[in-house]
Amino acid sequence: MTRWQGIAQKCELMIQRCLNCTTLLAPLMATCSACQGSNLERVPSCGVGSIVSSKVVDRGHSGGDRGRAPCTIAIVELDEGPWVYTWIDGDVPAPSDCPVRVEFRPASTAEQLPVFAVRSGDPR
Repeated sequence: MTRWQGIAQKCELMIQRCLNCTTLLAPLMATCSACQGSNLERVPSCGVGSIVSSKVVDRGHSGGDRGRAPCTIAIVELDEGPWVYTWIDGDVPAPSDCPVRVEFRPASTAEQLPVFAVRSGDPR
């Protein structure tokens, strides 16, 4: 089982917090980017953030269908500050639309990244 699969099964996104300086970090960080400490603990994230960057890519289907489907991969800045790589479920509105918010959803067991769903016009 991958680390992301364990996170998805618990239905919550866990991030890291440095025990030396309390900086919050992305889930897979091994050392603190602020103090270079390696004494980290896992803490729950609120699972809400904003899309920093996204790109539609062709992705192969799992199972018997060998076709390709467009999917959106993105970098999401969580409200707590860390940035995470993720898949986006649904279309990403153009930048001129209302602010885009995303929320954590468990990924399928085959996923290596968390999946977020677009929530536009929704208050945090």
